[in-house]
Amino acid sequence: MLRRNGIRVAVPVAVGVVGLLACAVAPAQAAPKHQGGVHFGWIQYNGPGADNGSNASRNSEYVQIHNAGRSAVQLNGYKVRDKNGWTYTFRALKLGAGKTVTLRTGAGRNTAANVYWDHRYRGRAAYVWNNSGTETATLLNTKGKSVDSCTWKGKGQRTKAENVNCH
Repeated sequence: MLRRNGIRVAVPVAVGVVGLLACAVAPAQAAPKHQGGVHFGWIQYNGPGADNGSNASRNSEYVQIHNAGRSAVQLNGYKVRDKNGWTYTFRALKLGAGKTVTLRTGAGRNTAANVYWDHRYRGRAAYVWNNSGTETATLLNTKGKSVDSCTWKGKGQRTKAENVNCH
């Protein structure tokens, strides 16, 4: 429409500018919804640098498990499984309310904050999570029921860490 008075043109332009500014500051993707109970947090499926098979390299691959509940949960018997069936079974570990434990692929001494898969395949140390393509992590409770899962598609970066927020 041609301008008949300054107000008709100015209002639509002002509204358009405000709309563009709102889009510029809005996040490109909404943050994942936080879940209750025991669930996955961050998963770093591809550690930084080349996969050289060292323990440090394998430990840079990890899964975080968070307890968003109001009381501690005994994880003894809980399992973490990848899409190929590789499974880690927790031993006695009490995860406090609001606390997180990190399950690392390599070897180490288990603590309240970090546990170690020490994944071995045919006698050799191995990685668990696929760096490229689609992968799924599943968290099973002591009865074998899935309480959480997280699926992602890795790009297979050779020198850059890749992770996903599964909250």
